[in-house]
Amino acid sequence: MIIDGSYGEGGGQILRTAVALSAVLGEEVKIKNIRAKRKNPGLRNQHLWGIKLVAMMTDAKVDGLKIGSTMLSFSPGKIRGGEYRIDIGTAGSITLLLQTSLLPALFADREVLLDISGGTEVPWSPPVDYYCHVLIPLLRLMGAHIEMDIIQRGYYPQGGGRVKVKVSPSELKGIALEDRGNLLARRGYISLRNLPYHIVERMKRTAIGYSFQEDVQNSGRSRGCSILLLNEYEKTIIGADSLCQKGMRAEDVALSALEKLKMEESSKATVDINMGDHLLPFGFLAKGKTFYYVRKVTGHTKTNAWLVEKFGGKVKIKGGRIEIYA
Repeated sequence: MIIDGSYGEGGGQILRTAVALSAVLGEEVKIKNIRAKRKNPGLRNQHLWGIKLVAMMTDAKVDGLKIGSTMLSFSPGKIRGGEYRIDIGTAGSITLLLQTSLLPALFADREVLLDISGGTEVPWSPPVDYYCHVLIPLLRLMGAHIEMDIIQRGYYPQGGGRVKVKVSPSELKGIALEDRGNLLARRGYISLRNLPYHIVERMKRTAIGYSFQEDVQNSGRSRGCSILLLNEYEKTIIGADSLCQKGMRAEDVALSALEKLKMEESSKATVDINMGDHLLPFGFLAKGKTFYYVRKVTGHTKTNAWLVEKFGGKVKIKGGRIEIYA
């Protein structure tokens, strides 16, 4: 199968999803025009490690695996469980690496143990708290057996984070999220490294009404902070996050997450705007139909829908309703 990496936003997501689906379905893929619409086209270090990990898991034959390459050929074998240690280096996003490897790990012949070093809170990628408290709980509703432990935080640009993930072979089943159900809880998660504690207090005062868990330490080589706010409903979880940036007030960091979550609340969405694209490949490989509602269909969602259909799945998008089946 030949995939045009310049489709849609022309970013790294095409590469990550294509390699993940190739591994599970055992279908060779050739991806051309990789990241064609980015300022620095071709493979970056971040992408290399995600592909290397899945290649190790599948004994894949890979051509074009080098920085700057705009063409990649990936021919997988069977998915093998076991222990895999990956150091992305600097603050390469751990969650983006998991976007490539988590799906294949669910279909391995035995348990997969991942020990990954890199960035846990990195701009333009989901923070690890979003995976721990939003994505993975939703995947568990689909039958996935995943456990994730944050060993050390690593903020951009220094990195130095570490995460361990245990994935057991799972049989995914479709989920039908017609509505959210009643609101059960409002939760917040704040992380802080090597910065004054008053930042935490100010963020908590801004996001009133949330029950917070704090992860605060003066250790590690990086410094930074993040906040995740989520609403836990009877049938689903909806979250929104924000990272501290230089010159950005603590109140504004919390307010950014709060405003995003309020937009979700005011819609009929049953998953948040970022979850819309995350669930598509899992829904495709699940038994039975999966559907949910998003407040906005993003470019990432459209790209993943296109890829799922390239691999033989069916996706219907009407308004904010997304329906996926094999």
